[in-house]
Amino acid sequence: MRSRNIICILLLSSVLIAASAWAEESLTGSVSVPTKNLPEGFKLLAVQTASTEGVNMTDEIKDFYGAKDIGPVNATIGIYVWAPLGEGYDSKITLLTLKDEEHAKAAISNYMSLPDYQKPPYRGIDRFASAVIDGHNATEIRDEAMTDSLKYLYLWNNKNIVVLVEGNGDIGKSRDLASATGL
Repeated sequence: MRSRNIICILLLSSVLIAASAWAEESLTGSVSVPTKNLPEGFKLLAVQTASTEGVNMTDEIKDFYGAKDIGPVNATIGIYVWAPLGEGYDSKITLLTLKDEEHAKAAISNYMSLPDYQKPPYRGIDRFASAVIDGHNATEIRDEAMTDSLKYLYLWNNKNIVVLVEGNGDIGKSRDLASATGL
């Protein structure tokens, strides 16, 4: 009887350890920003993760924190150039892996509630529009660029993963960059 209890405890411990490892792996995930086969004109400049020296990822993704709790986050940011250095701003792809879809939607809600997004970028231009990226409903965000023009951002979730693509002033190329995520 005693050996049966020991076997049950060992079996239960093994299951709990495996479940814990699976939960950790599902949060850290294996999603990554695109590094190859990028749309024409885009070049990868850098990839930032929690292990990137000198980078505080919490600061990098602070716009996703807000009134709604998003729980623990694993973030990866790809930085891309699309114009000669000094002549354009960087484009970015930010991927957040969260605990579940509910937390992903909370992160999107927090981002869209940013004070800067409560007014249109320019008179007569809507801030938000609908878009479809890789079969997912996404929000197109029109933001001011450094050159008194618009840049296009795309925000959506695929289950527990939040995708933010900060493109450039070309709507087609910005959507191509968003599609390059495959998410």
